Amino acid sequence: MRNSNSIALMIFTGVVLILGSCAIPDRKYSEELKHDIPVHQFTGDLDMYKSPSIETYGENANYNNNMGSRHPVAGTIPRGFMPYMYPNTNEGYMMAGDSLRNPYSNTPENLAKGADIYTKFCLHCHGTTGAGDGPVITNSNGKFPPPTSYIDGVSSGGGDMKDLPVGKMFHTITYGRNMMGSHASQITAEERWKVILHIQALINQGQRASAESGTDESETANEEETSAAVEAEAEEEQTETEENE
Repeated sequence: MRNSNSIALMIFTGVVLILGSCAIPDRKYSEELKHDIPVHQFTGDLDMYKSPSIETYGENANYNNNMGSRHPVAGTIPRGFMPYMYPNTNEGYMMAGDSLRNPYSNTPENLAKGADIYTKFCLHCHGTTGAGDGPVITNSNGKFPPPTSYIDGVSSGGGDMKDLPVGKMFHTITYGRNMMGSHASQITAEERWKVILHIQALINQGQRASAESGTDESETANEEETSAAVEAEAEEEQTETEENE
């Protein structure tokens, strides 16, 4: 009997404490709890249920027409972008050749960068030395015609390739020409100028090699002529000796 009374007393005390806790003065409650509706806001200042940011594909109230994407202001260009003013025409090609100059000098750093770009984007067709014997050409079984050699080739626009103005080179890399496509999307304007430095270095190397080869051939020819003259002189002396005898 005592145990039953003790248990009943404990239950009663617990109920009283629970009900009493619900009436603590100055305790704030969400009005929505009275109707068993979940709380949507954690605080009155920060709306963590409805984000204050602009929703994807939503309207932008900062502009009158609610559009987020805006046309650039007339006469402006993006930061770091330099427009190319010459059109993709033969006239533009000629104007680029007459007007453009390479703004970068032959420093070891610029040449190294140009060599790296050449290896990645040019060597497969133009070859290691610029002779037009890259692996794409040599392994195509004649399917792809070789590009003109930088060293001893003739430009499709006239003149030797070794004398091609840098502006025409830049224009060609930008737009493409003949069988070569545009590389403007792969190579920045700065990289185009630096790869031109490397191409000019290849031309100079090829010219030196040709000059040395020509010197060797000339020396060989002179040696052959001298040897022939010595042999002819020896034969004449032998003939005279036989006649005197």
